[in-house]
Amino acid sequence: MQVHFPVRRGVLIARTVGRVHAVDDVSFVLEEGETLGIVGESGCGKSTLIRALMRLVDATGGSIRFRGADITSAGRRELGPVRRELQMVFQDPQASLNPRKRVGQIVGLPLRLRGVRDVEQRSRELLKRVGLNPEHLNRFPHEFSGGQRQRIGIARALAAEPKAILLDEPVSALDVSIQAQVVNLLEELQDEFGLSYVFVAHDLSVVRHVSDRIVVMYLGKIVEVSPAVELYDKPIHPYTLGLLGAIPIPDPRENRARSRPVVEGEPPSPINPPPGCRFHTRCPHATEICRSVEPPLTAYANGHLAACHHPRNVAFEEIVSASRSPASPRAAGPELPAADQLVS
Repeated sequence: MQVHFPVRRGVLIARTVGRVHAVDDVSFVLEEGETLGIVGESGCGKSTLIRALMRLVDATGGSIRFRGADITSAGRRELGPVRRELQMVFQDPQASLNPRKRVGQIVGLPLRLRGVRDVEQRSRELLKRVGLNPEHLNRFPHEFSGGQRQRIGIARALAAEPKAILLDEPVSALDVSIQAQVVNLLEELQDEFGLSYVFVAHDLSVVRHVSDRIVVMYLGKIVEVSPAVELYDKPIHPYTLGLLGAIPIPDPRENRARSRPVVEGEPPSPINPPPGCRFHTRCPHATEICRSVEPPLTAYANGHLAACHHPRNVAFEEIVSASRSPASPRAAGPELPAADQLVS
């Protein structure tokens, strides 16, 4: 999938002078009951990607499939049933809740659209399930704390009885103690309702705790996909190594003493991304091939994929095996998902 935004100049006659490559050739599959984490520094395209999956922004290339159906160009009427099963929780709980509506109206709207009879009673049950007082139905969003507002957003998403929820940095605006409570709540709801999550975050410690698989993005592209445990134990891409090295250690002495790779410099402009590997301008291992040839996502052991000409932490035998075997389906273009695959 691709999402490019035009850059226009001019007042009376606007003309397109370039395009922002927010998401470029990104392809993955979300399995039923899975939590897929998406990480990367600010501006890498994480939020744009899941907004495109929700059709809040239009994809400029590729396709989006939900439970086997292509929704890339679906109209408003066709998207109605899809959006009941594919919900989203936004990063800023204050901005995502209508300040003029009471909590009962916010949570009750999806219930009314589904034709639920006793909307008020069901709304009370949902508030209680996410850890709020059922009597809060008559309050406005500004009367709650940030963590409570995020719980309201989660209750609103649950009201539609979705199969999958897209979470756009749902805990980044919350205090650390509240983050843990919300993350634990999401895990409980996943087990109870059989939900699938796409969990976008820049805090790798949070992503490690909640994810089954992790996608690492850089400048609009996927550079690594891995099972969560293996990504932290055996990262392959130099950018992933840099991200992991930026995770602070609670003990100040250990944090100062450890040797860690540092990603220096600033990301290139997404309007004019560099040729070859997009990370080569900041990579300490870059060579001439990195500057001229874009590395494909190569499949290694255990469903681990990486797009790098000089992979780290990979034995020579694994490189030879990967070069002889076909790439994983997740590295290829979009395909029709099986029955247990929700989003691709």
